[in-house]
Amino acid sequence: MAQTAELTKKLEETLRRANTTLFKRGRSILVGMEISALQFNALLTIREFGPLTMGDLGKHLFVACSTATDLADRMERASLVERVRDDKDRRTVRLQLLTRGDEALDAVITERQNFVGEVLEDYTDEEYSVLLRGLEILAQRMELK
Repeated sequence: MAQTAELTKKLEETLRRANTTLFKRGRSILVGMEISALQFNALLTIREFGPLTMGDLGKHLFVACSTATDLADRMERASLVERVRDDKDRRTVRLQLLTRGDEALDAVITERQNFVGEVLEDYTDEEYSVLLRGLEILAQRMELK
């Protein structure tokens, strides 16, 4: 199928709508835990990349270092993360997930997965396979850019 501007527009809009719906579903869990969306994204980033400095966290979240530091302060007060000094360079401080932060991530991800599972219940095996394969190819090609 040839790429067209209209097809590209529809695909981007559809992905954005699906992402927004999934985000809202997970957000309902976060509100009860008094965790902001930015805090959740920070927790996810730390889980994915391991303990991070404020500068590295800021780069991943596209925020200023001062914003990352303020965010870290709030997350530390909420017992989601802790600051840990680097063994090799004591001047370097990294944020590390605490149990409460890990549990928050697990709760939101589980809720999102359950929601997606509910939506996919009526899919045939073939529809599911086609959807999954298409999304895998899209993600792989996007990651290469």
